[in-house]
Amino acid sequence: MIDFDGLYRFHGHRCPMSTMGARLAGAAMEALGVGKGDQFLIRAEYGIKNCALDGIQFVTGCTLGNGNIACSETGKPILLLGMRDGSRRAEVRVSAGALARLAAHKDTKAGLLKEREVSGLARAKEIDGIIERDFLSLVGWVQDVPDGELFEVTVSGRER
Repeated sequence: MIDFDGLYRFHGHRCPMSTMGARLAGAAMEALGVGKGDQFLIRAEYGIKNCALDGIQFVTGCTLGNGNIACSETGKPILLLGMRDGSRRAEVRVSAGALARLAAHKDTKAGLLKEREVSGLARAKEIDGIIERDFLSLVGWVQDVPDGELFEVTVSGRER
């Protein structure tokens, strides 16, 4: 169970991508059979420098400071979480459906912001409310959507 309130305090605000990172990390840790206390036995790598990294750090305990997380900057939302001894690795990919939902939110927000630039004050406030509701709805969706709709997990290697 992910402590989303703790995550948002750590990250500084409610955010779909920090939530996504936490969900990806939780799935990877479950697939490997490790917990946060195993943070020095594992190493994390994520493909995009964005808020998901905070979710991954929060859930796994892997941090830049202790040297067991890296950002490969491949531009792909893929988390690789592996045992430092090389015995096993989990790869967690954000699903195409989830990527489409995130992109739709981004496009909707861009359109609303463009409209906001030319609207009057009353409509601008209404647009701000629409953007906020859509944002919080997306955060809730990332928190609650079933694993199979959010990501795909592949595990390789064997127990040592």
